[in-house]
Amino acid sequence: MREEAFSGVGGRGIFRRTEVLPLQGPMDLPVVLFLLWGLLLDLLSGAVGSILYRVHEEQPPSTLIGSLAADQGLPDTGHLYKLEVGTPYLRVDGKTGDIFTTEIPIDRETLKDCRNKGKPCFLEFEVSVTDLIQNQSPRLIEGRIEVQDINDNTPQFPSPVLTLSVPENTHVGALFSIPLATDKDTERNGVADYTLTAGPEAVALFGLQVAEDRGEKLPQLIVLGSLDRERKDSYDLTIKAVDGGNPPRYSSALLRVVIADANDNAPQFEKSSYEAEVAENSPIGHSVLQLPHRRVTFSTANPMQDQQDSSQQSYYDSGLEESETPSSKSSSGPRIGPLALPEDHYERTTPDGSIGEMEHPETGRQFRLLLHLI
Repeated sequence: MREEAFSGVGGRGIFRRTEVLPLQGPMDLPVVLFLLWGLLLDLLSGAVGSILYRVHEEQPPSTLIGSLAADQGLPDTGHLYKLEVGTPYLRVDGKTGDIFTTEIPIDRETLKDCRNKGKPCFLEFEVSVTDLIQNQSPRLIEGRIEVQDINDNTPQFPSPVLTLSVPENTHVGALFSIPLATDKDTERNGVADYTLTAGPEAVALFGLQVAEDRGEKLPQLIVLGSLDRERKDSYDLTIKAVDGGNPPRYSSALLRVVIADANDNAPQFEKSSYEAEVAENSPIGHSVLQLPHRRVTFSTANPMQDQQDSSQQSYYDSGLEESETPSSKSSSGPRIGPLALPEDHYERTTPDGSIGEMEHPETGRQFRLLLHLI
């Protein structure tokens, strides 16, 4: 502080001017310490920093996570600790400030903030601390607990039986995606690999290829050999998913490969020619012959006449479905049906006794039908 005196106008009276100057030298230090002490008191009356603890999930009850008194440098007596945020997974010793687990285990996979496997999982807590000796206002300690993953989940397939449909005309080397197994654990303890087990009939036909996309394993069935549905229409394999834990956990599922039919076989007649007898006065539609085939047509011996009049073709349907051989329909044998006479068959009798040919409408395979008029 500096004072200056000067005379007023006309010499009347003395005036003083006071000017406040900045503190300099050793006088600054006490002032700074005083300000810091006040700031510290303000901090202590509110929240005290943030604390980070780490603990593995699924720990037994009363597992010690951390000690607030020791970590905060507080006396081990004369303070009251109370858990404000963190129940029901945590409890605090009211005298020591030690934080423990409870009867309810901390399951990382059930915490709502821990569903993203690629990010750390945290459980927040708040503890109020009251100084019983100085009777001060409670202070609040905030902190987080990083819940670390353990291998407590087994990979699971969507179903115990997985079904893949593979056409019988599939080329060697073709790939078919297998349904994925899922694991609730993090990437380190998640699904790490797949294996495939095949029996003697399938080991030369199917293999396994495991691709990877953004860290996720993708199992694919690879066709190694030629397939024939008429020889075998399904194969049962075993697919196993293994995680990356130590020790690893795994589960298996039945992988059933169903061979889908392809139109790779033409219908075959049992004989190249058939012979039947028919009375000359037989009515139109009279049954002449029964054949165990799906569908055939009766064609006249005169192709030009057939082209001019399509009504001269008589169709025969045995009732079989799309399967290519009667034996694949059922074990009871093929169904057979009557072959009726076409109209005007007498006028179209040929010298060798045949009046036409039987023809499959899709493949054109034919046989000759010899009719003897009696």
